[in-house]
Amino acid sequence: MPHPDTHLFLRTISSVWDELPLLVGADWPAVEPELIGLLQRLTAADDFDAESLLRYEIWTLLRRYPAAANRVSAREDQLRTRSGDPGLDYGLRWVEPAAEAKGVSSVPAPVVTRYTDITCPRRVWVIYGRIAVTVGLTVDPSQYSEVVEKLHLQQAPVQVRITAPGFQVLGQPQQEIAVLPDADSPPVVFYLHPEEVGHTQVSFDFSQAGNPLGTASVPVEITDYEVEAAPESRVGQALPGEPGVPAADRLLYVRFERTGGQPHLVFTLQRAGEVGSEFQPVPIPGDPEAFALDLFGAPEALRVASRRGRIAGEEADRQLRNLGRNLWKTVIPLDLRELYAAERESWRNSTLMIVSDEPYIPWELVWPYGEPGSGWQDEDPWCVTLHLTRWLRHTAQHRGNPGPPGRLSLSALASLIPTDSGLPNAAKEQDMLRKLASDRGLSALGPDTPTWGAALDLLEEGGYDWLHVAAHGQFYEGPADSRSVIRLQDKRELAPSDLASPEIEGHIYRQRPGFFFNTCHSGRAGWALTHLGGWAETLISAGAGLFISPQWEVTDRQALDFATTFYGQLLAGQTVAEAVRSARLAVRKPGNPAWLAYSVYAHPNARLRE
Repeated sequence: MPHPDTHLFLRTISSVWDELPLLVGADWPAVEPELIGLLQRLTAADDFDAESLLRYEIWTLLRRYPAAANRVSAREDQLRTRSGDPGLDYGLRWVEPAAEAKGVSSVPAPVVTRYTDITCPRRVWVIYGRIAVTVGLTVDPSQYSEVVEKLHLQQAPVQVRITAPGFQVLGQPQQEIAVLPDADSPPVVFYLHPEEVGHTQVSFDFSQAGNPLGTASVPVEITDYEVEAAPESRVGQALPGEPGVPAADRLLYVRFERTGGQPHLVFTLQRAGEVGSEFQPVPIPGDPEAFALDLFGAPEALRVASRRGRIAGEEADRQLRNLGRNLWKTVIPLDLRELYAAERESWRNSTLMIVSDEPYIPWELVWPYGEPGSGWQDEDPWCVTLHLTRWLRHTAQHRGNPGPPGRLSLSALASLIPTDSGLPNAAKEQDMLRKLASDRGLSALGPDTPTWGAALDLLEEGGYDWLHVAAHGQFYEGPADSRSVIRLQDKRELAPSDLASPEIEGHIYRQRPGFFFNTCHSGRAGWALTHLGGWAETLISAGAGLFISPQWEVTDRQALDFATTFYGQLLAGQTVAEAVRSARLAVRKPGNPAWLAYSVYAHPNARLRE
């Protein structure tokens, strides 16, 4: 009979066994057999000294992974305080995984549904010393919660990070919530000190094992007169993040804030399983939209000048590199640049997902180099040195966007490719898609003549899980939901505002399809009347699982080559980020910036479902 301490330890490990792959991360395939061997020896040990030594070895192994060690420690404390807790058949928890070596497939960790339970006053007096904001997870929706968001989780801790413009966050801005098997989670408490009168949003970014689950927000007014800090309830959207997906190595949250009349960008870097680090805000003294117009126009001007022989291709590339270096110097905060310089080699070829609510910065073009005297410079921008993708944190109306899925469906491929676009390679793109569908046994959907009405019919009827568009695109002056258009048959223009339909939005919400708009400028975003606008925001807010499109003009031939390479690599089993990088390198040519044009909104480690 094992010593009581050993019995408790084995019960603890058994109760969290299904959580360990997420908590350990990418090293789990190597850690699992070592841990199984130690646990089997501990189960068979027959004296206290041997048990103590083996428990020490197991703790030494677990402490290499702080998230796993902390979870085991917390669970052990919880079990220690529960008298009369029934014993567990702890041996089976690590005997079964060993069967995988014999070709027996393991059962995936169970997924549970939880609902956010958030208390936060909607109006507070600016002279309050502090207010308390609580966040919990419940088995059933709470009628008293400020925001009721639906989360699909594994039984592993959930990280929640609060951002509250106009308030000072007293204490740690990120805390961890345990996910209990069949019970509500104990809430965590954030304390806020109001500082600036006006309307603001208190937002909560949820993640699990390094994967973003989504954002929930509560509108709050800070008043200059006495009010009662009373909460109100409202129902939010679901945040259907997909558990079990390998996390991005790093998440870079970028939020746009306007406090004290001065707009600025705030950066938070979060590594999987760690508390995020916030960096010095970057002020935006000028007009960001005018900056973006100049920036997006520069690559096209360089391409035209190079094609017409006004400048050499090498000179155009040099000017393009300078654009990226200026982004690095002016947009990325100094303390983040210093961190990158210190960790540069560990960043190389890693995955980075930028989760942002600003519409103007082409993160793909960021081109790092060292401070004077450091002697280093990256040979390529982030979109090549890293496996880089984006996601939208939330809209300006603070509607929570669902977290990006890790599995994408490509079984019903729809296409909108007008026959009168004047793009000779668009017809070849159509042929490539039809061959892809035939070779892979996919359903091929979409009208042969994609008029405006036929396109809306397709979108409203649904039935697709992937939509590819090859056409002309344009980005006009005006609200982003109407100025970013694609030209269909007979030059009729389709805009994001045309998708305001319960049938269209309902299908996107349920299916989470992928969208590839091989149309110039469609990857750009901007501010609409009340919210962030453009194709990416419209589709992702509705629930899309992927959106790819160029931010400036690309040639007809390069658009075809990019799409052909991307689909080929994705169908061959590469992740989205790997397939996009392969496609960039396939179209990279001197003097032509098309390889940098494509923005990709997706989980970097997303793959197609088998």
